[in-house]
Formats: sequence, C-alpha cells, structure tokens
Amino acid sequence: MQREAGLGTAFLFLPVALICGVLVYFSLPVEPAPWNLASGLVVLAVLLVVLRGSAGHARHAALALFVGVVGMALAQAHTRLDPTPVLGSDVTTRLTGRILAIEERANGRTRFTVDVIRTERPELRYAPDRIRVTAAGGAQGFAIGGGIHGVVRLTSPSGPAHPGGYDFAFHSYFDGLGANGFFLGKPKPVRLAEPVRLLARVTLALERLRQSISREIRRSAPGRAGAVSTALVTGNKSGIPDDVTEALRVAGLAHILSISGLHMALVAATVMATLRLGFAFAPNWSSRHPVKKYSAAGALAATAFYLFLAGAGVATQRSFVMLAIMLLALTFDRNAVTMRNLALAAIAVVVVAPHEVTGPGFQMSFAATAALIAVYAGWQDWSHHRERRRPDRAAQSRTAALAGTASRYALGIAVTSLVAGLATGIFASYHFGRIAPYGLLANLAAMPIVTLLVMPIAVAAVVLIPFGLHVYPFKAMAWAAELVIEIAERVAAISPAVKTGQMPPVALLAFAAGLVLVCLFSTRLRWVAVPVFLGASLVWSVQKPPLAVISEDARQFAVLDSNGGGKTVLHVNRNRPNAFILDQWKDAYGASDVVKPGDSAVMACDDTLCVAHMGSADPPLKVAYVVEPIGGKQGQISTEAVSVETACAHYDMVIFAKAPSPQSCANGTPVISAQMLALYGAAEIRRASGEAENDLTVRFALPGPVRPWLDHRRYSRPARNLPEWRRSDSAQ
Repeated sequence: MQREAGLGTAFLFLPVALICGVLVYFSLPVEPAPWNLASGLVVLAVLLVVLRGSAGHARHAALALFVGVVGMALAQAHTRLDPTPVLGSDVTTRLTGRILAIEERANGRTRFTVDVIRTERPELRYAPDRIRVTAAGGAQGFAIGGGIHGVVRLTSPSGPAHPGGYDFAFHSYFDGLGANGFFLGKPKPVRLAEPVRLLARVTLALERLRQSISREIRRSAPGRAGAVSTALVTGNKSGIPDDVTEALRVAGLAHILSISGLHMALVAATVMATLRLGFAFAPNWSSRHPVKKYSAAGALAATAFYLFLAGAGVATQRSFVMLAIMLLALTFDRNAVTMRNLALAAIAVVVVAPHEVTGPGFQMSFAATAALIAVYAGWQDWSHHRERRRPDRAAQSRTAALAGTASRYALGIAVTSLVAGLATGIFASYHFGRIAPYGLLANLAAMPIVTLLVMPIAVAAVVLIPFGLHVYPFKAMAWAAELVIEIAERVAAISPAVKTGQMPPVALLAFAAGLVLVCLFSTRLRWVAVPVFLGASLVWSVQKPPLAVISEDARQFAVLDSNGGGKTVLHVNRNRPNAFILDQWKDAYGASDVVKPGDSAVMACDDTLCVAHMGSADPPLKVAYVVEPIGGKQGQISTEAVSVETACAHYDMVIFAKAPSPQSCANGTPVISAQMLALYGAAEIRRASGEAENDLTVRFALPGPVRPWLDHRRYSRPARNLPEWRRSDSAQ
C-alpha cells in the first residue's frame, strides 16, 4: 500500500469514483431533487475539511464519496440543463426542416438528420427539435444546411428490446434526437436562410467538409472498399454494406471502423514522422531548434482536425484527449504513455458527456486502453530488467536484427489483439451477447495492412485534396482496405458463432471491478482481482434464462425452451416476427433457432389468442397471450378465450396485447397489459423462487416514466390505455 501511494495510484481511482457516481445516477429508480445532490456535496466538503489533517482511510473514503456525488451532479446537470423534446406517440405530418447531416446508405436509401422548423396538417403541439428520417433514393438536390419538406411518419425512439438491453431512447435523448421516421414519398428540397448563430454555421461548415471528403473518396474509389475508406477518414459508416459489417464484426475487426486510439495514434505518428523527416533536410537549422517539439505540435494540430473530421465520437474524444496529453508531455520532456494520461482523458470525457459512460463505446474503449497500458508497462519493466542481465549484442548481424524487429512487431500485434480482445470481450458479452473467437488470427493478418498502408495513405490523400492530387492515393487506400475486407471474410467463414448470452449486471460490475484492480495497481495488490473475477464468473454461470419475453409494443411474444439438448430455442407468436427485435433476443439469450407458431410444440396461436406452455413443472405453466381486445371475435383455440374471467381462471398469467384492457385479475392471476409495456418497456417472465404452481414474476426493462429521458412514454395511446387511432393523419 505504501508503494502504491508513492506511485500516485490514488489519483487513478478518481475517475473510477466519478464514473461510479454517473452510473448510480442513471440507475436510480426515481429522479433525485437537485437540492439533494447539492446538499450532499456541501456535507461531504465539510467532512473533507474536518478530515484535512488525517491520513487514514476515512479521508480517502470521504474523498471517493465526494467525487462520486460530483459525478451524479454532473450527470443530472447534463440531463436537466439541455433537455430533449421527445415525441410521445407515432404521428404522420408534413414537415419542413434544416438538414444537418446526410448519410447515403448501401441499400439505396438516404438518412437525414433534420432540425425541425415547422409541422403542418397536423401541427404538432409538442414537436421534437431534431429528428432522424430516411427517404428512398439518393441525396441529389439536397445539401447540408439546406431545407427539406415532405410527408413523414414519425415514431418515438424505442426502448430496450429486453431488460438489460441497449436503450435507444436513452441515447437518442442525450444525442438531441426526439424522433425517428421515414418519408412517405419523395421529399423536396426547399430554400432556407442561413442560421444566425455562429456555432450553428461552424457546425454546418464542418459537416459540409465531411460530406465533400466522403464524396471525393466514393468518387475516387467506388464500392465497398471505398465505403470502408470513407468510414476511416470521416467516420461515416452508412455506405458500408451489411455483409461487410457483419464479416468485420464476426472476425473481430469491427474496431477498425470506430475511429479511436489506433487511428489517432497512426495519424499522429505519420504526421510527426513526416515533419521530422522534413526537418532533417535542414540539418543546420534543426540542430539549433527543438524540432521534436515542433513535430509534436504539428501532430497535435493534425489530430485536432481529424477529431472534428471524424465526427468527435466518444472513442475519438478519449483518444484525442489522451494523445494531446502525450504530445504536450513530449514538449515538456515528460513521459508520454501513462495510466495517469488515461485517467485525465476519462475525467475529460465524463465532464463533457457523462451519459456516454453507460454505452458500449466508452466502456470498451477505456477497458482496452487501460489493459494495454498496464500490460505494456509490465512488459517494459520486464524487458529493461532482462536487457540489464543479457550480454552486449553489438556484434549481432543485420539479418538477425531485422528478424528480431519483425518478430517483436508480430508479437506486439498478437499481444495487443489478445489483451484488447479479453478486456473488451467482457463488455461485448454484456451489450451484444457474443464474442469473436478468431479475433487474434484476423488482427494478426489485417493490422499490419491498416498500420503500414491504410492510415498513412489516408493522411497523404487528405493532405493532397486541396491540390487535386488525391484520386490515386484514395484508390491505393481502397485497395489496401479491400485486403482487410477479404481477410475479414475468410476469417468469418471459418469462425463459429459464439453466443455468450447477456451476462447479468452484477457480473458485469464485478468483472469491471476486477479489471480496474488489475490495471490500476502496480504491485502484488493486482492479485486481489482474482477472487473478484472468480465471483463474477460464478454469478454469470448460475444465471437462468427467463421463461418468456415480450416486446415493448406487445406485438411480439416468445417462449424460451432450453430442454432440447442444452440449446435454447425461441418459440415466437408470429410467422413474420420483427427481425430487429428477434436478433437482439437471440443474442441476449443465446438462442440457436426460432420456431414459428405452426411448428411449435409449446405455443399454439390463432387470430385471437396464443396459449404457451412453459417451464419444467408438471403440468407446465400456461400463459395466455390475448391478441384481440376483450369482447372481440372468437378464435379457434377456445370460444371463450378472450373472456377476462375465463382467462384469469384458466391460465397462470394473462398478457393483454392491445389497449384498452384490464390491469389485474380479481383472483390475483398476474397480468401484463399493453399499458404496462408502454410505460415500463419490454418484459421478461421468470419463475420465482417459490414452490407454488402459479409462481411467476415479471421483470420490466424500465422503471417507468419517472426519469427525464423516459417522460415521453406516458403520452402514447397504449400508455393511456386507449385503443389505436386508425386515422393516418392523427394529431399528436
């Protein structure tokens, strides 16, 4: 502990406490009053003053609590000070807006990010400020900053597809997006005046620059390789075909599409090496000036430009902050690559965008970087100790030296891929329910191409754009990118589908705690992480899947059957289920197959009712999924299937898929209604710990409309227990 204190390890835990505070705030079941956090900060500040002279654990604990509450206050400030108006229910309207971004997708459609100016017929009383909508065809005639008008179908951002899943509405709220949708027919461009605010004009100018560079790349190198090249330069991944994205993901190479530390470091290294080479042609001048510091300043300017060119995502922000600290450290003759720099980058990102802490991008980016710094720091210490004990190698031949350099480079790529894969695999299992087993092989083959060809050529091509000499460099970059794609496809073809299923949140927190301990400690205290990892593995291994899951719109219902040879099978209630939701369920629950209603032995469905038999009890538990409203038409399974009394008496649980519907049974039979799902999100049906035959419990994905990013859920018609409004041009 004394050695860790001397190394300044306590500072590394400050961003950990800050992140914990942010996570606590976002996981609270209700919104805390602003004065609660303010009063807590005052009390803890007074406590720190009282403990100022002490050096015990009490002061450290008080400091950690203070920083945690600071994280909570930061998260609440970002949530409250810049709220996003979110659409409450689906609506069709005529919209006029300003185009902020244009993404031409590989399927021939175009996605627009639009600032809403006005709506007509009907005029929305609570219109969102910004939306994201798609339209058929290309973007000819439309321009960044220009206007767009058309009939649009808008929908509210969706919540998690299952408890613990990715919450699109949460991230849409903090990204400023109040609705998604699509144009009914072809929209028209309209003329608008330029925005008045300087910041808006600068943002539009940067977006126009990104779009013009993207078009130059696609014009110089059309096809899938050009789309990947566009993603590496501007961060726009919309043009990449789905099969290429899937191949990169299965092969463990999807990280090259997310502009992060690798890309930033390669850009900085390329610029810095080029500048130092240029200075070398003026030896007399270079000998009198600190050219290394000048080169570092040039690299910092280049990476700052790349930050805005790539869209300033979370991984890009973290990488830029860390590289900026490293390059500034070089100018002051300090050690550049340290865990302290990563801690400063984490603090900066949390202060700017605390909501990103909950997303996979932040978690995987910082986990990989922390693990790599810890491993290479240990490797460097071991190498220095080994070099001191080895004899002089001055007489080593050039061939042997070259072979040693090549082997060290290959070993470095292998270690980097393995360490980063293990660190990010924890979070990939939680967020996506799958891992890439052959990621090491793919990275060994592809990363030398990315490092030595793709990114250096990209830097040269962007520099040559003002001179009109960029066409052939972009073609060369696309050729190298095509090699990476082919490697990904070959590895994906032999890679088995490894679905881990979604780990429980408790296990994720334990794995993350173990990762923090093993990365931040420098002494034998790292071994404390071993029981933490073992405990996380134990929690994950004993988790049981739910009996069934229902989507938040109540239209999709699936029973999980794990009795067939250890494999999980989804029995669904629709012959044409929603593929997007179904894929998320398959990944989360590790399902290997889907069974339609006509082929299912555990679920029987007709137009009015589905009856599901689930669980291993004898007789099995019976759940009724009522499709038609009470008093609707009769079905083929039972002539009294939609009667409330009959459903409550004959089944262990009743699901009412449409509003209006009852919210409870008189005899105490559990009920899930469309109103509950609209308010509380998707639900899992689980067997409780009791012994009773009718012992079912429900776990919803959300706490209800009690937080600012969930408030819009209370305004939909199902949330008010009202029937669907059939008119297409309904008012909000």
